[in-house]
Amino acid sequence: MKSTLIALATLCGQSVAQTLYAASYAGSVHSLALSKANGTLGLSTQSLSTECGTSPSWLMLDGDNKILYCLNEAIGASNGSITSFNTQGNGSLDAINTLTVPGGPVMSAMYSAPGVHNHKFFAVAHYETSIVTTYAVDPIRGHFKLIQTFTYNMSAPGPNAERQDAPHPHGVTVDPTGRFVLVPDLGADLVRIFHINPTTGHLEPIDPYVAAPGSGPRHGVFWTPKGSHGTDANVYFFLVHELNNLLSGFRVSYTEGRIHFSKFFEESSFGNSTAPSGSKVAEIAISPENNHIVVSNRLDNTFGRKNDSLAVFSCADISGASFTGVQFLGLYPAYGSSVRNFDITGRLGLMGVALEQSQKVAVVQWNKATGRPGKLWAEKELDGDIPAVAWAL
Repeated sequence: MKSTLIALATLCGQSVAQTLYAASYAGSVHSLALSKANGTLGLSTQSLSTECGTSPSWLMLDGDNKILYCLNEAIGASNGSITSFNTQGNGSLDAINTLTVPGGPVMSAMYSAPGVHNHKFFAVAHYETSIVTTYAVDPIRGHFKLIQTFTYNMSAPGPNAERQDAPHPHGVTVDPTGRFVLVPDLGADLVRIFHINPTTGHLEPIDPYVAAPGSGPRHGVFWTPKGSHGTDANVYFFLVHELNNLLSGFRVSYTEGRIHFSKFFEESSFGNSTAPSGSKVAEIAISPENNHIVVSNRLDNTFGRKNDSLAVFSCADISGASFTGVQFLGLYPAYGSSVRNFDITGRLGLMGVALEQSQKVAVVQWNKATGRPGKLWAEKELDGDIPAVAWAL
């Protein structure tokens, strides 16, 4: 608590406020300033852009180059779009490049290829159209172009026919060695796996990981010991399943150019308790200290009506260097309904939370000593449902 207060005091003494970006399904991307007024912290709008499209769904920040990439899910339309923005110190967003893409883009992640200099790449999961796309990026200028499209289909619906009527790629994550891209597919109960061609940056599909029928894999993260610098030793993968509210843990190994998964852990995102009816797991992240797993639960009302939860699991020692196994530590308030995406900044000890159905953004204390969320520092109501946030660090 003391370290968080010191960080906040330092922040509030700065002349430039800390910026939190927020995407709204109302068709806007907000730059919000966290600053002190009348002795309390508050969020205020620095700027607003409508150039991402009708349904901004995901924000990907390239902090090194100060470029923000925004996915437009374009709900109800046949095509979506992706827009890159220059970010300014005053919070303003200047659009650089917009590209029309297949409908339903919901998550993206950047990756590199050692044989391709001066360029990066990113992959995008398209939920509605059962597609994964890849793009080549000039990271300095923020320009990008489509290079690959993978389209999937199923011969019959999955066990949850309403949600698994077709493949629904939902997440994108890159393994710690930088050689593989994983795409959890909620509709097909698969984690699709791609090898990154080191000389071209193109993705090469390999055999997927097959999840339990009806589980609905959504998002995943990797854990490696702090300071491991991308080696393939002591790698673990954690996956959340939206349709059965489970967190799964896997030991990861690499042989003959392949990545392999061995499950060693599985538990509800509510610990030993049964998930409340209608609840759905959403996001997963490794804490900045590298010793906790944080998961968001939507529509569980654990802390009262329209007050959902954040689940915390321990996974490593206090230094984040040694894996210690996974243990459920408890549930903590999200301060709103349908907590979707969140972003934790360890430097300031803050957690930005996208509260979709509450149509607001919350800034919550992140206790670095215990690795758990704390009190509500500030919140801001916005127009439309809020699916994503990202700190400008």
